[in-house]
Amino acid sequence: MSTTLTRETVDAVSYFKAKLEFEIGPFGIDQLVKDKEAVKIIDLRIPEAYAKSHIPGALNISYDELPKHLSELKKEQLTIVYCYNITCHLSAKAALYLAEQGYKVKELAGGFDDYVARGLAVEGKAEAHSCSTTKGSSCG
Repeated sequence: MSTTLTRETVDAVSYFKAKLEFEIGPFGIDQLVKDKEAVKIIDLRIPEAYAKSHIPGALNISYDELPKHLSELKKEQLTIVYCYNITCHLSAKAALYLAEQGYKVKELAGGFDDYVARGLAVEGKAEAHSCSTTKGSSCG
């Protein structure tokens, strides 16, 4: 049986295929860390949240400071970005920026809160941190 797709559904198929290709889940990133894969992990949260806990090996770089740190990244090496939670847009903005600069990049689906909720290893005390939703907040 053949299905005829509308322009809207064709766009949806393209979007969700791309979304799956450029996202990684909490267990996926945990496995990369355990396997000591050559990957850069960037935590976009505020320094205070990062200091309390973060994914092992993650670098704390704010979205605004990202352009100044490009020399620390390799275009051919996977970079994974994350922020607070699924409602935070910092990681999507950072992933878009890095992709526009030619970097191989993925976004952690669900952010740090989802990673912590799965009971996965962190450096520091495992705590979820919410970001403010007020204008000008750290959540982008």
